[in-house]
Amino acid sequence: MLGNNDFIGLPVFFRYFSGNGTDMKLEEDRYDLFINGEHIGQHTLYAEKEDVTDISDFLDLQGFHHVQMDVEGDHILIHCGNKAEADQIEEALRVFITNR
Repeated sequence: MLGNNDFIGLPVFFRYFSGNGTDMKLEEDRYDLFINGEHIGQHTLYAEKEDVTDISDFLDLQGFHHVQMDVEGDHILIHCGNKAEADQIEEALRVFITNR
């Protein structure tokens, strides 16, 4: 039995974000990935610290130093010089997006 001055509080298990000044990622960003105009899949950024530039960093680590990458809205456009290089980049990126 509770008296008049007894207080039953509910623990607060969530944080209220008003949207001003927070950089918390609320949902995943998804990008359609194209190589020389050909769609090869979707790249999803799951973690807060992931960025679209991770793809160009990955390609650079794989030895593709002269690849041009543009981001237009939710499209990542990769341009490369020849078909053989495009095929190699596509294979590397399919592994990259599958393993993420």
